[in-house]
Amino acid sequence: MVKKVINLCEKENPGQFVKPCPGTPDHVCCGYEIINFAQGCTLGCSYCILNAYFEDTAVLPVLFTNRDKLFEELQNTLQNKDRLFRFGTGEFTDSLLFEAQSPLYGMLVPYISSTCNAVLEIKTKTVNIKRLLGIKDHDNTIISWSLNSDFIARTQERNAPGIERRIDAAAQVAQEGYRLALHFDPIIMHENWEDGYKRVMDRLFRRIQPEHVVYISMGALRFIPAMRVHMIRSHAEYIYGGEFVRGQDNKMRYFRPLRTRMYIVLKNFLTQYIEESRLYMCMESREVWEDVFGLSSMTTGELSNRLDRACYTKFSCLDSRVPT
Repeated sequence: MVKKVINLCEKENPGQFVKPCPGTPDHVCCGYEIINFAQGCTLGCSYCILNAYFEDTAVLPVLFTNRDKLFEELQNTLQNKDRLFRFGTGEFTDSLLFEAQSPLYGMLVPYISSTCNAVLEIKTKTVNIKRLLGIKDHDNTIISWSLNSDFIARTQERNAPGIERRIDAAAQVAQEGYRLALHFDPIIMHENWEDGYKRVMDRLFRRIQPEHVVYISMGALRFIPAMRVHMIRSHAEYIYGGEFVRGQDNKMRYFRPLRTRMYIVLKNFLTQYIEESRLYMCMESREVWEDVFGLSSMTTGELSNRLDRACYTKFSCLDSRVPT
C-alpha cells in the first residue's frame, strides 16, 4: 500500500505554541489550552472554519519545525501546579494528519504522561494511529474522534475516512489502554438526521466500552458569514439552507429552539450509554445550557471544572486535588 504524502510548508513558528483557547464571546468555553504545532488541513470538510481562517494552507499546510520552543513553553506552563491543564492539538489542523510524515507524539505523549497536572487530547478524523499504538507510556492521553452522521461524513467530509473506519480506529486505541473522547460537532440538520446520528452512536458503543470514554461534546453547526463563499464553491450550500440567525459572536447559528431540540435528541441517545455529567456542549450560550441540561449557572469556569472532574475519574496518575 502506497502512503499518501502531503505537501507541506515547513517553517519556524514565530509566535506562541501554547495559548488558551480564545473561546467565543458570551458563550461557555471548555477552558482548554491549544498546542499550535501546525496550521491548515487537507481533509476539505465543507463546514470547517479553517477554510476562512487559513485558506492558503488548505493547499499547502504549514508545519512548525522549532519544536524545542514548544516543549520550553509546556515546561514553563506546567510549573503552575495549582490547576489541571487540558491541552489539545487539533484547533488549527487535524492532530494526526501529518503524523506519518513528521512524528510529534512519540515525544509529546510521554512528556505529558510524566506530569501530574496535565492531560493531552489528540483530536482527529483520520485513522493514522499506527505510531500511537507503539507508544507504551501514554498515561494522561486522550485520543478523540470527530464524528457525524454517515450522510454528513460522506457528503461534507469527503477527504476524511468514513465513520466505520474512525470507529475501528477508536476501538484499536482503546484496546491499547488509551482513553477516548468523542465530538459530535457540527450537528447538522438533514433528512432523517435523528436516525442518522442514533445509528452512529449505536454502532460506536457496540465497539467500545463506555468506561473508556472521558467525555463527549456536542456542537450545533455555526459558521462565520464569510464562509458562505466557500460553501458555494464546495456545493455544500444546501446544508446551510435552514433557518439561521446571527449570534452575539457574529456566527450564524440555528435558531435557539432548533439547537435546543437537536441537543436534547442527541443527549437522550447518548445517556443510554454514558452519564450526563460526561456530556457537554461546545461554544454554547448559558441560556441553551439551561434549556438542555437545566443548568442556569453554567459558566466557562463551571464547564472547565466539569471536564477536569471527568479527567480525574479516568487518570489515577493526576494530582488528586479535584476542583469544586
